Amino acid sequence: MSETIENYIYCRVIFEENGKSYYYLTDDEEIKPLDLVVVPVGIDGHEKIAQVVKVEKYTIHTVPYPLDKIKKIIHKCKLTDFRKLENKLAEDKLKRESVDDEELSINLLNLGVQAYRRGDYEIAKEYYEDAAQLGNSQAACNLGYIYAYGRTGVKDSEKAFYYFVQASLDGNSNGSYKVGDAYFYGDFVEKNKLLAFKYYQISEEQLGPEDLDIRSDIYYRLALCYHQGAGVVPDDMGALTYINLAQTSAYYDRLIGKYNYEELKRKIENLREKILLNLNHVDNKTKIRLLKADITKVDNVDAIVNAANTSLLGGGGVDGAIHRVAGPLLLKECRQLNGCEVGQAKITSGYNLPVEYVIHTVGPIWKGGNTDESQLLAACYRNSLHLAQKCNIRKIAFPAISTGIYGYPVVEATKIAFQVVKEYVQDNPGDFDLVEFILFDDSTYNVYLKETGSNLIEL
Repeated sequence: MSETIENYIYCRVIFEENGKSYYYLTDDEEIKPLDLVVVPVGIDGHEKIAQVVKVEKYTIHTVPYPLDKIKKIIHKCKLTDFRKLENKLAEDKLKRESVDDEELSINLLNLGVQAYRRGDYEIAKEYYEDAAQLGNSQAACNLGYIYAYGRTGVKDSEKAFYYFVQASLDGNSNGSYKVGDAYFYGDFVEKNKLLAFKYYQISEEQLGPEDLDIRSDIYYRLALCYHQGAGVVPDDMGALTYINLAQTSAYYDRLIGKYNYEELKRKIENLREKILLNLNHVDNKTKIRLLKADITKVDNVDAIVNAANTSLLGGGGVDGAIHRVAGPLLLKECRQLNGCEVGQAKITSGYNLPVEYVIHTVGPIWKGGNTDESQLLAACYRNSLHLAQKCNIRKIAFPAISTGIYGYPVVEATKIAFQVVKEYVQDNPGDFDLVEFILFDDSTYNVYLKETGSNLIEL
C-alpha cells in the first residue's frame, strides 16, 4: 500500500449468513453505513456481498490493522451483482440441505424458474443446466425454450432441439411435443410429418397431472394431423375427438392466463369449424368469392397463394408481405425448394400466417403479350389448384397474380384467373368448398366484380 495517501478509510462489514464483522479498506469516500458492497473473500478472493455497518478514517500513523493484510472493497453492489451473488448463496445453501440428487435438481429447477420470471435468463440457464445434468427433464425442456427463443442472445435451433430431445427421452411431455413441432415445421431437422405425429402421440402418452398447461397444445396438434393426414391416414372423426379435447383444455389456459391463450383459442376454433364442415359436407357446390382485403390477414381458408419470384426467397408486393408476416422459418423452408419455374407451384407451411399453407406460384412478366404470358398465367392458377387438391386443401385464396410490378394488364389477367378457376372447379366437383380472390384495392376489385358479375358465385 502506498503511504502517500493522507487518510485510509476502513469499513466494517457483515455477511448475512454468519453475522460476523470484518474490516475492509475502500477508496470510495461516498460509501456509508447500510450500503451493500462487493468484497473479496478467502484465499482465492472470490466475490461476496456484505453490508457496511461502520465507516472510519485513519491516518497512516493511527490505522488499527496492518494495511498489507486488509483487503479492499471492490465496488458498491449493483443490482446485477446482488442477484448473481444472492443466487450463488441460495444454490450453496440448497446443495448443503438437499438430501439427494433428485431433490437438488428440483431445487435448482425452482431457482431457475424464479430467475427466468424476473428476466435473469443467463442465471436461469445456469440453474437449468445444473438441474438437467442431474436428470431433471423439465430443466432440459426449459433450456430448449431458452435456446428456441434466443433468451440469452441469438436463437439456436440446434441446441433447442438437443434439449427438447433430452427432455423427451426422460419422459417429459412438453419436450416431446416440441420435438414433434421441429419435425412438423422443419426447424433445424428436415420436415417429417410421420415423425411429427409420432412425437405428438408420445407427448400425449407422457401427459401427467402437472401438465395441464400444455394439454390444449398437444390435442390441437393431434387434431391437425388427423385433419390434414399429416403422418396418419386422414380421419376427421379422430380430428374432432382431439379438437374437442383441445377446446375443453383451453378453458384452463384462460384461467391461468396462459400467454398465447387467445392465439391458440382462435386456431382451435378455426380448425374445429373446418373439421365440422368436412363432416357435414353434403353437396358438391363450390363458392367463388371476391374480397377486398390484405391477404396476410385472411384466416378463413386453408391456404393462400403467394405471387412469388423464381427464387422463392421473398421480394416486393404480396411476396414480401407474406414473408414478413410468416417469419424466418418460411424463408428457411423456401431455401430447400430450389426455386420455382414460371407457371409452376410449390407448397410450404404458413408459419406465423393465420393459414396452414402457402402455395407459391411464379407469374409471368408482361412483355406485350407475345411471349406466352397468357398460357403461363393460366398455368399459375391451374397448378396451384392442382397442388391444393393433392394436399386435401378445400379452401384457397388467390391474389391478382402478375398484376403488380410484373405489369400484367388487370382486365386481361382477371379474365384468365376467373376462367381457369371456373373450369377447374367444374371439372373437379366437390373438391373445393371455397375459392377466394383477395384484392388489395378498389380498382382491381371493381375489375373482378365486372368480370364475375357478383362477389359470390356458387358452381
